[in-house]
Formats: sequence, structure tokens, C-alpha cells
Amino acid sequence: MKKKKKLKIMVSSTVYGREDDLAQIYGILSGYKYEVVMSKEGSLYVPAGASAPESCLKAVEECDLFLGIIFPRYGSGITHSEFKKAIELDKPRWFIAHQYVIFAKDILSQYMFNKNGALNKSFKFKKTDIMDSADVVHMYNDAILNHIEPEERRSNWVQPFFHINEIFLFLETQFEPIELRRSEIEKLKGIKK
Repeated sequence: MKKKKKLKIMVSSTVYGREDDLAQIYGILSGYKYEVVMSKEGSLYVPAGASAPESCLKAVEECDLFLGIIFPRYGSGITHSEFKKAIELDKPRWFIAHQYVIFAKDILSQYMFNKNGALNKSFKFKKTDIMDSADVVHMYNDAILNHIEPEERRSNWVQPFFHINEIFLFLETQFEPIELRRSEIEKLKGIKK
């Protein structure tokens, strides 16, 4: 009997202050028998001579599934680039967003969009202890496909969380049934050919 190739899931997030949470997420997904690609855990392949951003974007291209986690810290911007790449490639993707980010989006939307509803990418605010950049909210808007009418949005599920155990439940619900995910991925690949 031929051994099935593991499904490759990329976990994309900022790391600072969330190292323990990410280690648990890595462990859970590995336990479900996924090949987990996560830079924090050292499981992201770095091609010789490639930059960090190039390596990360290559990993997005090569993954079967993409899981983006939006913590209230923006970091270097590589995570946001990974999100955009996964969306551009229409990867099967799920996002998880901290409640602080969703709350900030709701409060700041009046300033982040002009009268015509266009995104004001130049909107900024001073770094706080809770959130370091307006770019975190821009990342959330990208994840929810904010620029597309709600009924036209696909692959834009963004699950809110406040406590880490809420992430664990989401992981169990979405990724434990690996054979179901495998069949969905195969079906999607057949449609895109």
C-alpha cells in the first residue's frame, strides 16, 4: 500500500510574545499528522541564497493549506506579505484573529476609510501596549477580503479568539478530520486544473 504524502500546512503569524502558544499550535497540528511549516519552529525550508521574505513566500506557494494568525503585533511585515500571497494564490486558508484586532477595526474604521469607502493606507496611530501598528488592522481587512462584497467572498473565514484555548478548539474542528481535508484539497486541485 502506498503511503500518503502528508498535507503541508503553513502557520503564519508574528512570533514575539507568543512563542509558547505557537509551540502548542505546532504540536497540535503535528499530532493530527500534518507537515507543519512554521518559521518559529524551524520547519520552514530556507533555499540557499534566499532572503527571509523570499523563503517565506516560497513556503506559501508550496503549502497545501494556510493558517494565518493575527495577533495584536505587526512585526516586520513578513506575515502580512504571507497573508497577501496566500490570498493571491487562492490557497485553502483560515485565519484566526485576536479580539483586540477586531475591536480596533470596528473603532478605527471611521478613520481608516474615506467617504467613498476606499481604504486609507496612510492611516497610522502611535504604538500602544495593546497594539503596535494600524497595519495589524489592515492585515485583518485583507484576511476578511474587506474590499469584496460579503456575498462574493470565498476562503475568508476569520475566527475570533481571546484565549488560546479558543484557538485549540478551532484547530480541532478544522484540522483534526485530516482525511476530509485531504479529499477537499484533491477536489479543489481537480477544479483548478
